[in-house]
Amino acid sequence: MVEPVTLQIKDGIAVVTLDAPPVNTLSDKVIDGLSAAFVEATERAGVAAVVLVAKGSMFSAGFDVRDFATSGPRLSALCDQIESMPCPVIAALQGAALGGAAELVLAAHYRLAVAEAAIGHPEVMLGLIPAAGGTQRLPRLVGAAAALDMLLGGRPVAAEAAQDLGLIDGIIAGDLLIAATGFARKLIDQGDGPRPTRHRRGWLADGPTYLEAVVNRRSALKASRLNAPKRLIDCVEAAVLMPFDAGQAYAATAVRDCLAHPQSRALLHIFLAERQISATLLARADGGYAVTPAGQVVVDGVMAALRQAGLALTRDGAAQAQVDAAALALGLRNGEFGAGDPGLTGPDLAGLQRRLIAAMMAEGGRQIASKAVRHAGDVDALMVHAAGFHRWSGGPMAAAQALGLLDLRTDMVAWQAEDPVWTPPPIMLAALKYADGFDAPELR
Repeated sequence: MVEPVTLQIKDGIAVVTLDAPPVNTLSDKVIDGLSAAFVEATERAGVAAVVLVAKGSMFSAGFDVRDFATSGPRLSALCDQIESMPCPVIAALQGAALGGAAELVLAAHYRLAVAEAAIGHPEVMLGLIPAAGGTQRLPRLVGAAAALDMLLGGRPVAAEAAQDLGLIDGIIAGDLLIAATGFARKLIDQGDGPRPTRHRRGWLADGPTYLEAVVNRRSALKASRLNAPKRLIDCVEAAVLMPFDAGQAYAATAVRDCLAHPQSRALLHIFLAERQISATLLARADGGYAVTPAGQVVVDGVMAALRQAGLALTRDGAAQAQVDAAALALGLRNGEFGAGDPGLTGPDLAGLQRRLIAAMMAEGGRQIASKAVRHAGDVDALMVHAAGFHRWSGGPMAAAQALGLLDLRTDMVAWQAEDPVWTPPPIMLAALKYADGFDAPELR
């Protein structure tokens, strides 16, 4: 088996190469291999600089999102190791460096890139925040305002823009490895040593300006119901208020909190569902997704069940505006439900939402039984894209699971006497047998 990380030393320059196709995922094996290569580079006599490169069209897509909880601490330790190297470390990028890979790059002392390269932190889109020091290193390199733009936006920044920010030290027009080793040789000849990101305080020196950027972003997100963006802002604030190691510890706690938050689980569920659903239901289009006619039939069925449940609720005494408010709070599109009741909150809203979610889940279960879709994730992905259901709620199947399937089924058995729309579907009983509920491999 070909090793995913190799080390070659020539004329005092160590070249560490990442080669884990197709996208150089930072698996535990890769992280361990990188760590071992940097240890060897440190121990080998005569090594005066290290160049980190990757093969393929992408520097690295970071680590598998399903391994975030375990890979994050391992990568954080690797980043600290790289930053503490006694000789300069140059990261040379082609393609994209995303998530954990971007954090790896931030830990290097210098950064070069081809014009087509990009660097980005998409973690917020999954209800997460960088797990290996990104919230502490990025503001030290580009300042609070630019760091928050990158972290909260979640989109990669192209090499030229990254250079303008001070994130990239140079853009390479020719062979990347030749240019990077040449850059390393120049550093050696000039006597330029390591440049640890943790020690760079230029952007931190003007505390009021730094904190103004933090306050502005916090104010803009005050009404947001999303968890991860607010934790990101807290961590970027910690970068100026705390020493580096204390800020790292603060961020590590925030990472764990985000991982445990229901929004992260829901967003990861949708992320995976989008990649597993059949193109006959949801097709990639213009950088996003488009619901196909077959997918729309499924959505229409779920929305019909929602309307049926709404009618049942109004017969039971709920005002139409209250039912509309409950639907709108789930993210369902305004054109379907009028203005809603802006004064409806708390237990009343939650109770109506519980019934609406149950009705949609029941119809989703019937769609699975009819083989219109394969599993619960298909229903959720379609409802997010075609009906506006909040991504951070995960769709009606995931939302029902978050309510507790056993208790919800008990309620539905009682509610079905009022209207058959609440009849528990067979897959609900099957899901109760597994800890992963609808996500159990046995139900796929």
